[in-house]
Amino acid sequence: MPVFERLDPEAQAAAQKVAIALLPDLPSIGLGAAVYTREHIPEFNHPDVAEISLAACQANSNVLLDALIRGVSVEAMTPSPEVLQSTRDMVRAQVSNELLMRGYQIGIMYWCHRWSQAVRTYGPDVDGDLRLRVLDYGTTFLLSWLRMITDRMSVEYRDEFERMSLEWSMARVDEARTALESNDLDLAATSRRLAYELSGHHVALVLARDGDREVSLETCIRELAASVSSARPLVAISDSNTAWCWIPTASANRATLKRRGLICGQGRPGHGIEGFRMSHREALEAVRVARLIPSRNRDVHHFEDLQLISLCTQDEQTTQEFVTSVLGELAAPTTLAQRLRETLGGFYASTCNFRTTAARLDLHHNTVRYRVTQAEAMLGRTYNDRRLETELALHVAACIGLPQR
Repeated sequence: MPVFERLDPEAQAAAQKVAIALLPDLPSIGLGAAVYTREHIPEFNHPDVAEISLAACQANSNVLLDALIRGVSVEAMTPSPEVLQSTRDMVRAQVSNELLMRGYQIGIMYWCHRWSQAVRTYGPDVDGDLRLRVLDYGTTFLLSWLRMITDRMSVEYRDEFERMSLEWSMARVDEARTALESNDLDLAATSRRLAYELSGHHVALVLARDGDREVSLETCIRELAASVSSARPLVAISDSNTAWCWIPTASANRATLKRRGLICGQGRPGHGIEGFRMSHREALEAVRVARLIPSRNRDVHHFEDLQLISLCTQDEQTTQEFVTSVLGELAAPTTLAQRLRETLGGFYASTCNFRTTAARLDLHHNTVRYRVTQAEAMLGRTYNDRRLETELALHVAACIGLPQR
């Protein structure tokens, strides 16, 4: 409490008498503060919130009047267990910290009004100056208490919110796992618990850390979801390094992410519980394949682009043996072999047309012919022999690199 309040014992003594006179009115003060708050904050009219607000107003009014009667300084005051519990209940009722603090401000406005009335009714009437000092003493005390209680309750709100967020997140993960794995799923009940309609359309995302330990996964994956659709997503933080997300949309829009140190996989759109599971599997697989790519030039990897590589890399050793056996000397880790692989891959992509390949690669068509001939020499066969295997091996090598020799 400010020093000037403690240095006015005459005003403090008179204030104590006013506070004692208010004792019979204490229940109506708590109720009045709650009603006054509801009038100014419509959100507090919700039955659950109104009940919590009333309990907090009554508990705080008891503490305030007791401190005024006993001359307790604000520095010596602590929030009562009832007040702490009311703040936790506000978090559970999904009342924002901003609204809660506004509620305290409006509540203290009501208290200042009641104090002013009480000083006029019960205050000293022999000295006009003393009455003003009593009014000032009580008002300053109330405003000092407001500063203390809002600071304390903001911390309590934050701690409870973080605890509840973790609890909610764990519950969402458990429910999401059930939706992904259960063979006997109550679709409607699980949808209600997740606050997400499992029978609708889905696009799944999986976000994984790739070096960045500071960034908020939940913030980033919500940004990603927003780049696909404005629909409200289902987000579950499966562990400290991985976030899952489902967006209720049939859109094939591709997510975008402009942040390093993260890898995102996106599945294809799906419908119903099978689509929910399929899109998630694909997003997980896109992340797995993305980790195999040595020089990633993007952060969002779409399963649709990686499906063939996914199929070919289920067994890494088998994949490496396939590439080496099909490409032979063309799999050599040399600049020449790399140039020939790129040219032959472009040649296949251009329907084996030399001039189209030349335009695609910005080369002369005779250069393309010469390089294709060199590649055939390294392969030990013509480009048209075992074409399917050769194209596939070139595609795998281009995406995830060559086997280590």
